[in-house]
Order: sequence, then C-alpha cells, then structure tokens
Amino acid sequence: MAAVTSLDGVGVRRAFDRSLQAHGVEDTVVDVAVPVLHEVGLGWQSGRLGVVHEHFASTTFRGVLTELRAPVPDRRDRTVVLGCPPRELHDLPLELFGAMLHARRWRTVSLGANTPIAALAEAVRFLQADACVLAGVRPAAFASRGPSLARLGGSVPLFLAGQGALALIEPPLGVVVLPADFRAAAHVVDQVPISTDRADALHSASSGIR
Repeated sequence: MAAVTSLDGVGVRRAFDRSLQAHGVEDTVVDVAVPVLHEVGLGWQSGRLGVVHEHFASTTFRGVLTELRAPVPDRRDRTVVLGCPPRELHDLPLELFGAMLHARRWRTVSLGANTPIAALAEAVRFLQADACVLAGVRPAAFASRGPSLARLGGSVPLFLAGQGALALIEPPLGVVVLPADFRAAAHVVDQVPISTDRADALHSASSGIR
C-alpha cells in the first residue's frame, strides 16, 4: 500500500514477487491484491487518495497478471470463460479471480469488460467450456438480462460474481451467485466436474487411443 501511495511501480512489483515466492498465487490475490484495491477505493472515496492512485493501482496490478498466471506443469482438465456483462468496466477483480482458478489447474479464457452475453455463449460453445463466471458491480447488469443468463446457465454451469450479483433479489433460474470471499468463491467453482466429452477425450488420450 505504501508503494501504491507513492506511485512506486518497482515497489509494487517487488512486493508481489516476494508474496508469490513465499505464499503462492491464492494468498497473494486474497491477502495482498484484493485488500490493497479495496483500500485504494476507500481512499479515493474519502479524498485521501486521488484518481491517479486508482488508475496507477489498476494498471500496475494488471502488469503482474502474467506472473500470477505463470505456466504450471499440471495438466489443464477444465476450461472456464470469464467476462463482465455489457457496460461493466471493472474487470480487474475478475482477472485476479481467474488467476486463482488458473492456479487450481483451470484453463482460463477471459473476454474482459463490456462483453455481450451472446459473445460469452459463443465462447462457451466453441471451447466446450466447463464453467462460466460473469462479474459486475451493478445489479441492473444482471437483472435486465435474466432470460439470456438463464439460457446460458442451461448450457454451462454459470456463476455470477461481484457486488451487483450479491445485490440481486432473485438470481436467474439455474445460475449460482458466488460469495464475496474469493477463496470461498474459488472453492465453489472448483467443485464443477469435468465435462463428459472432455473426460472421455482425456481418458482416450491417456489410454493411447487415436
């Protein structure tokens, strides 16, 4: 936080590197990145920090996503599509959450901010994805698209995340709202089993069948 306050990009990277080496991806996201982003937001709201600090933190944290998603030797058995609904621009928390799923052996495919629901559905079909996570801060971003989300949830396990999802009075049918706690949310998504088609393909490959 001291590095962010002083706009010290090298200091931010150094703190991330130390945390990654000592504690791994999940603890770095949950105990370093998310609390600092929250503190920056509170500082901006109270006037203690300026918009420059918010932009600096966002840009610098995006710069370490490569390290958070460093290649790991384990096989990727499941695929998750990540995105934010139309007019939702705050995708950094979702990208950090995706790094946690990556560390849990998920293949993560991010479509970023302001993603049409039709594009998410197309990606899910093309990739034969095992899960989809949609995040947003505005309840209206989800509530106004209930039928589309219900249809998407009928084709793939669909999870909604963020303050907008938590504020929904009645989530779309068949859709799961993730808890605010990142570790608990990652655990919920991680319970999704590998799809039948991909499980059969992996079994065939491991058995030497061509």
